[in-house]
Amino acid sequence: MCGIGGELYINHHRKDGYVLNRMSEAMKERGPDDEGIYSDETIGLVHRRLSIIDLSPAGRCPMDNEDGSVKIVFNGEIYNYQGLRQRLLDMGHNFRSDSDTEVILHGYEQWGEDIVSQLNGMFAFAIWDSEKKCLFIARDRLGEKPLYYAELPGRFVFASTIIALTAGLKDHFSLNYNAMNSFLSCNFIPGPQTIWNEVSSLLPGHTMTVTQTGKISVRQYWDFPDSPIKEMNDTDAEEYIEHLLENSVKHRLIADVPVGGFLSGGVDSSLIMTLASRHSSGINTFSIGFLESDFSELRYAQQVAKVIGSTHNELMLSENNVLSIIPMLVWHYGQPYGDSSCIPTYLVSELSRKTVKVGLTGDGGDESFAGYSRAITNWYASIYRDIIPERLRHNIIPALCYSLKDSQLSGFFKRLNSLNQLSMMKNAPIYTNSLSWLNNLNELQGPVLKNYKTDVNSFSQSRTWNNDKESFLIQVLYDDFKVQLPDDFLVKVDIASMAASLEVRSPFLDHEFAEAAWALPDKMKLRFGQRKWLLKRIAAKYIPKSVIYRKKMGFVLPMKHWWKGKLSKALSVLMTDSRAVQWGWIELSPVMKAISEHKDGKEDHSTRLWQILCLELWARIVVEESMTGLCSLVDLI
Repeated sequence: MCGIGGELYINHHRKDGYVLNRMSEAMKERGPDDEGIYSDETIGLVHRRLSIIDLSPAGRCPMDNEDGSVKIVFNGEIYNYQGLRQRLLDMGHNFRSDSDTEVILHGYEQWGEDIVSQLNGMFAFAIWDSEKKCLFIARDRLGEKPLYYAELPGRFVFASTIIALTAGLKDHFSLNYNAMNSFLSCNFIPGPQTIWNEVSSLLPGHTMTVTQTGKISVRQYWDFPDSPIKEMNDTDAEEYIEHLLENSVKHRLIADVPVGGFLSGGVDSSLIMTLASRHSSGINTFSIGFLESDFSELRYAQQVAKVIGSTHNELMLSENNVLSIIPMLVWHYGQPYGDSSCIPTYLVSELSRKTVKVGLTGDGGDESFAGYSRAITNWYASIYRDIIPERLRHNIIPALCYSLKDSQLSGFFKRLNSLNQLSMMKNAPIYTNSLSWLNNLNELQGPVLKNYKTDVNSFSQSRTWNNDKESFLIQVLYDDFKVQLPDDFLVKVDIASMAASLEVRSPFLDHEFAEAAWALPDKMKLRFGQRKWLLKRIAAKYIPKSVIYRKKMGFVLPMKHWWKGKLSKALSVLMTDSRAVQWGWIELSPVMKAISEHKDGKEDHSTRLWQILCLELWARIVVEESMTGLCSLVDLI
């Protein structure tokens, strides 16, 4: 796991190494073990190395082939590299290292751009082919590793992080206010757009070729297979999925450094670490807890650690931890990002890094097996749609719900109206995030943002899938995989873990496992209203049922408590001289109203207030660069 970047000058020679040096400095936490820079008259490549496989100098990047005509910078891990290496040796290739990076390099020589279809792993890499005079960049199928790029006059630049691009080129970028609206509506910015008009993310499962003359071509090399549902009985499905998952876990234990894993106490991480403990006795596990018992899952993590015999490590998280590290994380994310679980993700990564260099995680289980409430809500909506005639859903029910909205049964009719609206959407809606500013955006928007409109349902990717053939549940899961997973959850894990110089691996995101789960019938994922039915059935064989069959909590902070104390004080101070207000992005009054209502217990505005805090800090730290030296908000209060 590393940081990569580069710049290709179009039709003229490079000028200096300023941009490459700034990129490298901005990504030093991603690769504290080594730095490599290559530049010639046309191309510049930069690499920050976190050594995981082949720790010797032979594994460093940029790496070139025997005659120097092909060079690569690589971020990620290839789990089938040993088998590919042997195939390439049999074909006559010679290797100078034991690294997976060199396997990609020789694989490109052998198969060209089709090398991506041979790889099983998480990756973002760039290959400069001096004979073809082109740059080839690629991103893994599910988006575990990020890659951003910008097309500027006379040059093309790319990097693992947005902040690496802005470090040397921010003066060339302009703000994307549509993306800012998206952030306030969704809590993150769906790709390929970013907060900068000139910067885009390369979508998962895509490659890009850029010639020296500036011609750019993008190709999608992977999507979920359009294949028939794999019918099997419960026992066979259980054995099939468990076997594939255990193989995935075994592959992700391969490393030349210590490996451990996150243990939240939920189904996914508990199952992953149970399988890992079969192949690594006494493996280290790591958990974050809270003093607020209604949010802490420590007791469940402790039960699992005891059962699997892991060496368990814990950290209690307080409000002061948040105040101390949020400015630093806002800088690392590089654009507004509103998922507060980045805080515990960073802290559990920091805790892990004291003992191990690689951590396993349970990310991806919810997407394959319908673990989120959105899945079951849309499933209910599909049943409701099949039962209630369209004429009633369009006319009678909305009028009835409106007329009774103030009655004693107002809560019931509010839920009925939401279900009714959901049933009339042609595509599974991507986000109905009532916790964000989505439903109050017009009130919040300042004069600048009011000029831009954002339709959050336009981010749905299920419209590109075979909607007429697929179930409503599959449409929802497709959107989970294509939008929320890569642009929210995987961004969170990548940035937070790499800020602590820890590599994170996700066995559920092995593309072969994800394809196998995709082909299972809906009833294996959602049965009788129970989410993750098959995974829970597997996990319950090894883990106490009190851990498995309980209400899902998620990796969330006790924000509803904390926003009544120091967090609200810090935001109130910032809002007295708000850049977001001064620059016309937002209005002040809705924010102050939300602070007051939350402190008084009238409404839970914790997510909305966190969004404003992150936006305001980003405006100061990244855009204005006036708080770059601030590492804590404690001084504000």
